[in-house]
Amino acid sequence: MKKKRRGLRPILALLVAFFLTGPAWAHEFHTSITDARYNAKNATFELSVRVFADDLEEALTRRQKTPVRLDKSERVNKLIAEYLQAHLAIAHAKGARPALRFLGLQEEADAVWLYVEIPAGKAPGGQVWVQNALLTELFTDQTNIVNVEVAGKKRSALLKTGDTQQNITF
Repeated sequence: MKKKRRGLRPILALLVAFFLTGPAWAHEFHTSITDARYNAKNATFELSVRVFADDLEEALTRRQKTPVRLDKSERVNKLIAEYLQAHLAIAHAKGARPALRFLGLQEEADAVWLYVEIPAGKAPGGQVWVQNALLTELFTDQTNIVNVEVAGKKRSALLKTGDTQQNITF
């Protein structure tokens, strides 16, 4: 009987260590994914942006200098919209920053999907300019993947801290 108890101690110690250190290594990589699709009927880009919820909360907290927790309140929606406007853009010309419309968020395990609409006017021609600087103020290893679809053609850009803008050619 004593041997069985001794055999459980290392397993219990490992389980306790696992659960106590879990939050510290919740995710070791810092990546967002943005899917942007041009909607010809509405002349807009429709974006779905996936980020880690805790990272977004940290970005909003630093920006506001007060703790921010994600919820669906008007206050938090406004903070998210302002953050997205400052860090995310897609346009015909480099540097253009059309006003985006934050539509809402959807929670998914440890991540959150943010839904955004950006006016585009006429259909994009040979290229679009994208900027995605989400969370780059927090993490030097932040990588933001942007997938853009226009008239059935799909292109992608890999944007990183220090290199957050790119022209995508179709």
